[in-house]
Amino acid sequence: MKRAVLTLALLLSAAASVFADEPEKVRSFSLELGVGAMPLHMYLSSPASAERELADLGQRAGDSKFDVPAISLSEVWRLNGHWEVALTEGVCWRYFDIIQYPEFGIDPDGKPRYDLHKGYSIGAKATPPVVSLTGQLRFIWSPKWKVTAYSAAQIGFTTASYIIPLPGITPVAVRYGGKHLYGFAEVTLGPVASFAHGGLGWRF
Repeated sequence: MKRAVLTLALLLSAAASVFADEPEKVRSFSLELGVGAMPLHMYLSSPASAERELADLGQRAGDSKFDVPAISLSEVWRLNGHWEVALTEGVCWRYFDIIQYPEFGIDPDGKPRYDLHKGYSIGAKATPPVVSLTGQLRFIWSPKWKVTAYSAAQIGFTTASYIIPLPGITPVAVRYGGKHLYGFAEVTLGPVASFAHGGLGWRF
């Protein structure tokens, strides 16, 4: 019993040291530039959204060719030892193979007819950029440690989902650096990126 009480006391003491407030001047403002894996909402965006325009040219969207990493810029306000809020602007796009069909005549309206059995690739075409705006609330687990760990909840909007808000979560994230320049890495799922996101920040 005594060992259990002693162990509990040691754990509480360690927790108290982790969650103890930092010195008074902990408020700060930072800018973070990040890159990450394409967010899941990007699957809602493809050249098929311009299907009529492609069809008028005798074209269609084929397979996805490659994805451009999501790019983000965040403004981060440190409120106290454990809490931050952030506003993140993101942009991303995808490239698809474009299939062209040859002309073989004119329809009654005077428009070209296209042979849908003889399509060939004419290269990749980018989707229109999809922009996101996301608010974050971050909880800092280790404000006094050199390697800072934090988690975050998110809510954002994108031009792919129109007015539907998209929730997000960052269960695990770390950052490391000096007084001003630092790096960060996040395991995240949300409007900014999916699964992996990281970059550099500057604290003013």
